[in-house]
Amino acid sequence: MKNYLVLLFVCFIGSGYPSGAATPDPEKLAVLEKIHWIIERSDMNIVRSAFKEICDENHFSMLLSGLKDGIYKGTSPVDDYGYRHEVTFEMKGGKMISVDYDEIHTDGHAKQHNEDYGKEMLQSGTTPAIAYPSYESQLLKKQDLGQIDAVTGASYSQYRFKLAVLYAILNSGQL
Repeated sequence: MKNYLVLLFVCFIGSGYPSGAATPDPEKLAVLEKIHWIIERSDMNIVRSAFKEICDENHFSMLLSGLKDGIYKGTSPVDDYGYRHEVTFEMKGGKMISVDYDEIHTDGHAKQHNEDYGKEMLQSGTTPAIAYPSYESQLLKKQDLGQIDAVTGASYSQYRFKLAVLYAILNSGQL
């Protein structure tokens, strides 16, 4: 019995939800998981249209202005390449004042600081070290997920970033 309680405690702590945060709505969680798999398994034209359509159908606001002050954390499920898409941001006075995004491999390395991966990706025109700060900067400036422009060569990361933000909002109970 004691081992069972320890296991339950470890599962709860390891679930990725900030302490004091609401338990995510299972229906909304299922919608975000659906979006995740569309991003991972579809061509970019489908991703663009499906992301907008699904968010509109479920009344997921792209504007951040209505969020309560606090620190938000969101993590997507692991993708086909072994990466979780993680974001942390802070809201203060109805505005996002900071945001940090990266894709973290199951072995613990961050894509943004992986020089070998960056060299490989530079052939497509960008690197995570270029694209992720651009997405962060755009969101801080525009305060609207729907207004983030793609960085050439990092279009899928644009939608992974948006999805991680939605997971963070879901974890706060405000999605």
